[in-house]
Amino acid sequence: MTNKKRDPESVKLANLILEKYQPETVEDMQNALKDIFGPMFESMLKGEMNHHLGYESNNKEEKKTTNRRNGYGKKAVIAIPK
Repeated sequence: MTNKKRDPESVKLANLILEKYQPETVEDMQNALKDIFGPMFESMLKGEMNHHLGYESNNKEEKKTTNRRNGYGKKAVIAIPK
């Protein structure tokens, strides 16, 4: 099995991330990755929801479906004692 050479741009990006975040622990690295990839995943999920519902968020036009976005809000979970 041959080793594939790494893309120099990817190496440069990884070095920039390490330089900016300077992680010392695994937790530091996880937090850096959340900062970096979080917005990307959120954008992908919003796009998937737009596709699923058939309209963009905050669209005020007539909808072709009864599915609706409920928006964002705080939720409270009530624990039921055993």
